[in-house]
Amino acid sequence: MGRLSGLPLMVFPLLLLSFFTPGPMAGAQSPEEFNDGASIPITRAQVARKALENNPSIVIYASEFDSKNEEIGIKRATYYPQISLNLDELFLNTPVVGISLPNETGIPLTLFNPSLNQEISGFGKRHNEVLAARLAKRSARWSLKEAQLNVVWDAEIAFDNLAMYQHLLKAALKNEKAARIHLSSEEKRLSRGLAILPDVTQARVYLETASYAVMTIQNNIRKAQTDLGYAMGSSTFSAFHAVEKGERNNIPRDPEALIAYALDHRPLIRSLEDLDERRNALIKRAYDENLPTLSAFANGLFLYGVPPNISGAPPNSGLFLPTYQTGITLSVPIFTGMKILHETQSEKDKLRGEKAKTRLARIRVIRNVRKAWFDLKTQKKKIILDESRLENARTNKSMVEKSFKRGLVDSVTRIQAQAQYLSARESLIADRYRYKMIQDEEGRQIGLLPDGK
Repeated sequence: MGRLSGLPLMVFPLLLLSFFTPGPMAGAQSPEEFNDGASIPITRAQVARKALENNPSIVIYASEFDSKNEEIGIKRATYYPQISLNLDELFLNTPVVGISLPNETGIPLTLFNPSLNQEISGFGKRHNEVLAARLAKRSARWSLKEAQLNVVWDAEIAFDNLAMYQHLLKAALKNEKAARIHLSSEEKRLSRGLAILPDVTQARVYLETASYAVMTIQNNIRKAQTDLGYAMGSSTFSAFHAVEKGERNNIPRDPEALIAYALDHRPLIRSLEDLDERRNALIKRAYDENLPTLSAFANGLFLYGVPPNISGAPPNSGLFLPTYQTGITLSVPIFTGMKILHETQSEKDKLRGEKAKTRLARIRVIRNVRKAWFDLKTQKKKIILDESRLENARTNKSMVEKSFKRGLVDSVTRIQAQAQYLSARESLIADRYRYKMIQDEEGRQIGLLPDGK
């Protein structure tokens, strides 16, 4: 937004502009054109709710969470029997179990081979695999919470920006109205011989500057509405109107309490801690490869297509050698070429790196919480200074106005007083909303979601 605090310095360079643009700026919209009755009122709570419902970022992390949930089922599948059936088409032209085929003629056969395998014990392998998958799911759930936190923060910042520009537009429109009145007054004074042409020219430049400020803020409002729609996951433009209801979560004011709350509640940290635990489970799983595996099996064998005169089976049965076998297998790794040792060490190295990431995230959150707290204190003091500056500017403007009516000051001084008052009012509005945005940032850093989320 083009700030107007430098208006007195802009007046003289813009004198030339007035000779070419004698009327109001063509690009500026009137209040009636800008507020066309189609605006959509929306509150902070509605913005947060719609963002959580529609923003694609939520879908991305929710899908990742669902995927991790399915991976648990994949790892648990080994708890159940594994059943399969092999079907082979054979062409047999050699004797079978001592029976010679007629004239050594080949016989086409079908082999059915059902099998069942059940792992009885992996001595910890399956437990650690499932545990790692569950921890990955828990981490994904916290990542989803972090995504929700960021989406809400983006939406709240966009909401505060829109509300700020709405208030700045009101101030700019009042200033434009005052500039228009001032120009009319100078033109009347000129017609009565009480003013000179430069006074009218300066008043016209002041009006043009005020109109440009209105147009700029109107454009910023449209951009803020676009940002708000984006934060809520909308691809179409909507002329939102921010409706403020003082909806704010209560945040502790002590920095150490804020840090303690952040370390306990920030989803980012919780997600990384779960990933550390998952890596520990994977280390155990890698080491478990040194342990034996105990499993049971059952296999069947059915040949179909052997002539009964050879197989001795009942006529038309076509069955030959219906056999099966069952047993228990104990598989013990003896030497794997140091594979297990390298896999275990690799997981330990990854754990060391992930723990460093978690520690770095903690340090970053602590730093950001402290910075937000210091910014909040500073901004509160700045608002007090802004209020004092605005009151002084209002008093000065009133005194200059009285002096101008008495002919004690010229129109330039009058314009400067008006510009100083506008700048002070603009600064106060902007700083009040910056305070709210710092509150939004502080809430995000400590992991504070809207109630019920």
